[in-house]
Amino acid sequence: MFREITRCRICGNQRLVEVLSLGTQYLTGVFPRRKDQKIAAVPLELVRCDDGGGANNGCGLLQLKHSYDLGQMYGENYGYRSGLNRSMVKHLNGKVQKILSRVSLNEGDLVIDIGSNDSTLLRAYPENGPVLAGIDPSGSKFKEFYPPHIALIPEFFTAGAVRKHFPGKKAKVITSIAMFYDLEDPLNFMREVHEVLADDGLWVFEQSYMPAMLAMNSYDTVCHEHLEYYALKQIKWMADKAGFKIVNVEFNAINGGSFSVMMAKAGANYKAKDAVVAQILKEEEAHGLDTMTPYRAFAERVSAHRGELRRAIEGIWAEGKKVFGYGASTKGNVILQYCGITEKELPFIADVNREKFGALTPGTLIPIISEEEAAAKNPDCYLVLVWHFRDFILNKERPFCERGGKLLFPLPAIEFVDGSNLK
Repeated sequence: MFREITRCRICGNQRLVEVLSLGTQYLTGVFPRRKDQKIAAVPLELVRCDDGGGANNGCGLLQLKHSYDLGQMYGENYGYRSGLNRSMVKHLNGKVQKILSRVSLNEGDLVIDIGSNDSTLLRAYPENGPVLAGIDPSGSKFKEFYPPHIALIPEFFTAGAVRKHFPGKKAKVITSIAMFYDLEDPLNFMREVHEVLADDGLWVFEQSYMPAMLAMNSYDTVCHEHLEYYALKQIKWMADKAGFKIVNVEFNAINGGSFSVMMAKAGANYKAKDAVVAQILKEEEAHGLDTMTPYRAFAERVSAHRGELRRAIEGIWAEGKKVFGYGASTKGNVILQYCGITEKELPFIADVNREKFGALTPGTLIPIISEEEAAAKNPDCYLVLVWHFRDFILNKERPFCERGGKLLFPLPAIEFVDGSNLK
């Protein structure tokens, strides 16, 4: 079910230094339908590739100490769907518009989205013209959301899979959003993208930005799916080896802080953003990311947060008031399990995804109900487990706060929002 790694996943360095343990957790992306349903409980620990000041120069990658069974993580009970969150839909649509401003797509040009989920990103492209394809091993679960003009390939991405389904074609655009950090061998993945990308094509990929994770204390980013936690340094290291150049880098607040990288083949007619990359690398070094200091400080803050959050929830109940969860998510499951929050502390979690209604959170076994059903039970406070969509939620739940309700945001710092401080 799981195995401990002995080498860095990208550079092969054998010196891996312990950073953080979130304990043994039930697979955080799986939502059981029954309390007795068997779900694997496996370690959730971070290590860092380190050179120890010696001749073996590690790349500094922060990564999970263990690898897990992909079939169990991405099976029928896998819970994430892009199109249910308006903030994410807007973000993905904007990403496509930026791509279209850089690339002219002609009729028959191949566009591939790796990890396409419910096809939200691909639906932002023009219907007539390019050949649109989504590659996602869990794609069959979302088949109903794929319109006829978008092909679904429910497989793991490989160059061979692309050649099999599109013989003789190279992709003009490849995207991989929030999945590049899920890979057992990211350098090989990058080389396979290079193999199927057109010589004048672009690859855009986005993932959590590790320095932002440290700064925001967002330890809920650490889950069984996400094997790597990147700074730009590691991306540049791999790009150089795989024959890519970095055309652009952008930062955003998605998922607690992400960075989007646009790459082209080294010989393509796109100008590399060498000065921008150099400045970001300089800033990463200035933050001490080549030392253990910021990682140890992160681990200390995470440890302190557990007690702080439990005390905040206990304080609500001590006032004779009810608190429910808001948003059944993989990230939320990390917080719940690490902090030992169960049905006793949160009787229910409200969610918008009807496929989760009647399901339970892994390990903590909290029932998931609709937002309407939760509202009918009149909670006094919601613990916002999807805190990284803060602005969207504050706007949506403004009436709740104005009626006297409270929202408890667990991260980046514990904060109560009600009618008195709602902006």
